[in-house]
Amino acid sequence: MRQKGQRRWFGGILVTGLFAAAVMSGPGTDLTAGEGLLVKKSGFGMTEFVAAEVARLQSPNQSGTDTGSPAQGQAPPSSSSQNQGSNTVVAGAGSSQNTPGPSMYGNIVTEGEKEVHPQDAILGGATLTLLRSQSDSQMLSAILQTSQGKLIVVDGGLGADGDYLRSQIQARGSHVAAWLITHPHGDHAGALYRILQDEAAGVQSGIQIDGIYYSFASPEWYTINDTEEQTMAHAIIGSFSGLPETMLHTVGRGQTIQVDDVTIQVMNDRYEASSDKGNNAGIVYKLWVNGKSILFLGDMAEEGGRRLLAESGPEALRSDIVQMAHHGQNGVDEEFYKAVNPSICLWPTPQWLWNSVGSRYRTSETKSWMTHLNVQKHYCTKDGDQVIY
Repeated sequence: MRQKGQRRWFGGILVTGLFAAAVMSGPGTDLTAGEGLLVKKSGFGMTEFVAAEVARLQSPNQSGTDTGSPAQGQAPPSSSSQNQGSNTVVAGAGSSQNTPGPSMYGNIVTEGEKEVHPQDAILGGATLTLLRSQSDSQMLSAILQTSQGKLIVVDGGLGADGDYLRSQIQARGSHVAAWLITHPHGDHAGALYRILQDEAAGVQSGIQIDGIYYSFASPEWYTINDTEEQTMAHAIIGSFSGLPETMLHTVGRGQTIQVDDVTIQVMNDRYEASSDKGNNAGIVYKLWVNGKSILFLGDMAEEGGRRLLAESGPEALRSDIVQMAHHGQNGVDEEFYKAVNPSICLWPTPQWLWNSVGSRYRTSETKSWMTHLNVQKHYCTKDGDQVIY
């Protein structure tokens, strides 16, 4: 990274890399010498849908004993993924691969399933890209390029998404003006951690990061309140300790961040919730882009959503575009989405989760809410990278 104080930065990262390796080499993780700088999905709890379970559920011979059978009216697991390859979908332009046709879940047809048609300019010269998962897992990774060319990254995805994210940043000029983190779970902060660790190991990407924006609790808080994801929280907090102080920015409710002509508003302080504590402790960001508003909810759950709605009111939350909370399942409730009243939904959702494979997922219920709200445009990463101009 092209930053002042490189020697201090790289030295700090190498030290914190050893710390993170120690954290990640706890029970259930086998790290041999030289592997400590690599991010392993297995070290990040169960936020992601691990590859073995995906393969089992997508197999025609799956037993279905762990997660239950799909609910009535849901499709059986698909035998093939649509997230593979270099499939990129431009908003309103359809998919670049063959797709199975319109979805019947919640009467939603995603933009990637539609026939090719001319695209309307939505963001007035800026470009928003919602990146697909590189491992068929649920994750959140988005890049907004301003009309002047600077980059705003939201979360970034899993460690397995790090290489792809890095290449996408490089292709857009390598200058990240603001990196926004909703919360330190593996499927949100893992890619950034991977990039920082690679830099520490000597992989020079040439990426410049002006500022990282976040609100984390202490490592001890995650140990007590977010046990399944404490490894990633400890690792990313440790890696931040080696970064220049000028790069790190703790955010709070009401704060605004300006990047070219894009205004970023921090919608909440980190909540201390009684349920789903790690997800409800996430930060919500609202971006104003050339007259359009985009609401990034991260993995905000019902309790946090109700509190945010009560604090802010419907008018402050109303947005043209909304990122579906917790990948479209088990996130904020219907009343929250009614307040947002979006015209466009962003679904960071792989195919198996779109189909609500397993009885614990409520994606179909969320789809029905969007149908009731008459949202006409849905961009879903099951169809590949989603690009909105």
